[in-house]
Amino acid sequence: KSFPKARITALVSAYAQEVVQDHPAVDAVEVIDPQEGIAELRDRFKSLNADVFIALYPRPKLATAAWLSQIPIRIGTAFRWYGFMFNLKTRIHRHYGDRHEVEYNLDLLKPLEVAEFPTRIEWPVTVEQKEKAVHLLKSRGIAPGTPYVIVHPGHKGSALNWSVYRYSEVIARLCQEKNLRVVVTGGFDETRLIAQLTSLLDFYTLENKPVYLIGECTLKQLAAVYQGADCFLSGSTGTMHIAAAVGTPTVALFCPIPETTPVRWGPWGNEAVILMPSHLKCVDCQRGRCKKHDPMDGIAEDDVFQAVMKFVRRPR
Repeated sequence: KSFPKARITALVSAYAQEVVQDHPAVDAVEVIDPQEGIAELRDRFKSLNADVFIALYPRPKLATAAWLSQIPIRIGTAFRWYGFMFNLKTRIHRHYGDRHEVEYNLDLLKPLEVAEFPTRIEWPVTVEQKEKAVHLLKSRGIAPGTPYVIVHPGHKGSALNWSVYRYSEVIARLCQEKNLRVVVTGGFDETRLIAQLTSLLDFYTLENKPVYLIGECTLKQLAAVYQGADCFLSGSTGTMHIAAAVGTPTVALFCPIPETTPVRWGPWGNEAVILMPSHLKCVDCQRGRCKKHDPMDGIAEDDVFQAVMKFVRRPR
């Protein structure tokens, strides 16, 4: 927006490619192979003929390649040993966790004198993607216009998560007490967790059983499914940020580990309720590193249930 004539290339891992692919702000996507050496990266950077390199995710190999390819403006953080390879630096200490990750990243635009920043992330969902989401849910028994809640119980392990037992309790209450439809999402690598959840829910006589979308949707398809939901419930995980980006109200469960604070990693720019453990049993629980207790048990099931119900069947 500050440089409307600029051509923007996103430099990403294969894992993150779909996040930026086809985004209206991105003109091209370059996927980095972890096996690429510095010389190969240098040559790639030269071929891009870039004027500016912004190291949002600074790594020595990328910084060195940008330096060797002589990109005129190289922006990165000041407090790393390879910081000398950046000729414009920002003094950011991310480990303090006193601001959101989005804000830390936007700081890297200040050397370009960009002053106006967005208050929410844009993740465009096309009409075609919305139609496909409606058709997918209809094929699973959720008619168009039916209110539904997304529950994503899985996690990649970067923070503590609520137990699958507690997720099952909340899902059962939503289905039984409120006659709500619940859509459970997850990846193929979370099949065992979903099997546990299914076995726990088998103890209830649920007339409207949850719908499971496990490993069968792309990120764009998930975004469309999430956008149509009344609420999204999960721990601190990547899909939570997708739900926030498409504007879905979010209930996010965070642990007390200082490095995973919701101040830095919470949902950004949407309506959200963030719940953290309370009345923890010991000092180690308060640090999120207890081996005797589960600190996440400090989040009450009823608090999560009521937080979800705050957003259900409410016009947006």
